[in-house]
Amino acid sequence: MNEPAAQDPDSIAQLRARRLRQISGLVFAGLLVATTGYVIDRNWAIVWLLLPGMGLMLVCLWLSHRGRVDIANLLFLFSLTAVVCALTWVSEGIKDVALLSFPALLIMAGLLVTTRAFFLLLGCMVVYLMFLSLATEVLHWRSTGYISPPNEQLRDVLTILVVSGLAIWLILNDLQKALASLQLQIARYRESQAQLTYLSQHDGLTGLPNRGLGRERLERAIALARRQHLRVALLFVDLDNFKVINDSLGHAAGDDYLKQVAQRLNHALRRADIVARHGGDEFVIGLCDVGSADDAAVVAREVLQCMEMPFTLKDTEVSTSCSIGIALFPDDGEDYETLMRHADVAMYRAKESGRNALRFFDSAMQADLQQNLQLVASLRLALARQELVLHYQPVFDLATGILVGAEALVRWQHPEQGLLMPGHFIGAAEKSGVVVEMGEWVLLQACQQAAQWQRTGAPLVLAVNLSPVQFRRGNVEQVVEDALRRSGLPGSCLELEITESTLIEDTERFVVSLQRIKALGVSIAIDDFGTGYSNLGYLQRFAVHKLKIDQSFVKGMLDSETQQAMVAAIVQMAKGLRLVSHAEGIEEERIRDALRAMGCQQGQGYWFARPEPAEAFGRRLLLSEAA
Repeated sequence: MNEPAAQDPDSIAQLRARRLRQISGLVFAGLLVATTGYVIDRNWAIVWLLLPGMGLMLVCLWLSHRGRVDIANLLFLFSLTAVVCALTWVSEGIKDVALLSFPALLIMAGLLVTTRAFFLLLGCMVVYLMFLSLATEVLHWRSTGYISPPNEQLRDVLTILVVSGLAIWLILNDLQKALASLQLQIARYRESQAQLTYLSQHDGLTGLPNRGLGRERLERAIALARRQHLRVALLFVDLDNFKVINDSLGHAAGDDYLKQVAQRLNHALRRADIVARHGGDEFVIGLCDVGSADDAAVVAREVLQCMEMPFTLKDTEVSTSCSIGIALFPDDGEDYETLMRHADVAMYRAKESGRNALRFFDSAMQADLQQNLQLVASLRLALARQELVLHYQPVFDLATGILVGAEALVRWQHPEQGLLMPGHFIGAAEKSGVVVEMGEWVLLQACQQAAQWQRTGAPLVLAVNLSPVQFRRGNVEQVVEDALRRSGLPGSCLELEITESTLIEDTERFVVSLQRIKALGVSIAIDDFGTGYSNLGYLQRFAVHKLKIDQSFVKGMLDSETQQAMVAAIVQMAKGLRLVSHAEGIEEERIRDALRAMGCQQGQGYWFARPEPAEAFGRRLLLSEAA
């Protein structure tokens, strides 16, 4: 059976006009049959009453063709009513079979015309019947006229019955179709509403509940646990290195990866548990009715294991992992917001511990977070109040002992805690992004100070550390160029130190940035070499000038044959690649001698001098030049 389609207003008007024409035609045919019979019976009084009715039906047909459906309906109903009234007046009165058409006319009126017109027609019928009865029985204005024989009565009854039945059937059939169409539209509306509700509550990519629905379900679970004195565990899951997948394989592969992650999470959890996509590469899991923290840890480890299994993306097997932070109700919070915040803090602690790990929230994490926030706020104030200062640690040629350069190191002259070393605030500065503004200040101050020393006749190469965050900002070469221009320092007198980890984060971007920086005459040094991802191809590709051996290798090199061998290998590698070798953390004369014997070219450390303010270093520089 075909589904009825919803009709527009124009098609409905056309349908009403067609139905009126059909009904008018039926009535015309019925009147024609009755007229023919009365002509045969030579009952001309009835014939002359039926002929105007037939004419009015033709007028109704003409009006419906012209689109005047409402007027045609009124004319149809009231003209037929008038014909019936006239027939009953000249024939059998209240007992005339023509009155059988009144109910049919009322049914059609109820379906075809307005409420006011319907009651007007009904009133006319009632008033006429009362008048007919009064005129016949009381006033004697009329008497029973022509009495039809039984065969004529049967003919008239059948004619009225067939015409009325077909007319009512046509109208009610349209009504049934309209009701079916309405029911279909209601069903489609409900289906559409259900679909919209689903889409508004679920993630379009993974099909998992979205943040809003996930929150709603977790809040219900927390409320139930509160009433029944149960525990709920909230797991905040963050995918490790999701950006690498997006950048290397494309966003389509990244979307496929998220879908597979959602499927694995669903398989790893119970049906009673909650899993939702929080956004991006973050998912939230709610474990209902957990007995203890150990139970939550078991589930979290299962999630870690299922994420460690290789994913197939674009015919490529990709190994990845996730980091999970866990907060428990009611131990770590009484509401969703608190639990989410604490689980998020624990997740970042898991990432800091090396990723692919889980961590439970504890109060110390919150204290660290608050302290970190306060530290970041204080750092911003320190920049505004010019509380940061630069100290300079001399760099010496190990073979000759001549002062050849310096490294600019930032310090914080805290108004309450005194002079703070970088270890107290650099980490927070990098996480918050304050390091970008701080790095620009350090670079400009260092260049201005080096230019001032150069003007006094004491030129040297000054090394400045660059944070990976500054490279991610994307405008580091512009910052360097501005600092050189504003200070007047030649690019050959500036050395920028970057870490090995910086080199592998975004190779193409760094290639362009470093090429522009080197075009300014600036040299590039790899800081803390040996502690990160050492790659000889990177050293050649980025045209590095110097390798700085990390102090963790240098300090204990004479007490460990392995460390000594590593330092010697780095020195020889630098020599083979025609790079300058530079040792950090020289604190003993014998270490300096050993490095010099290996062929290490430059060094710095407490044995030579500690970092010192610009004034003290300037005096040292003048004495060195005088010597």
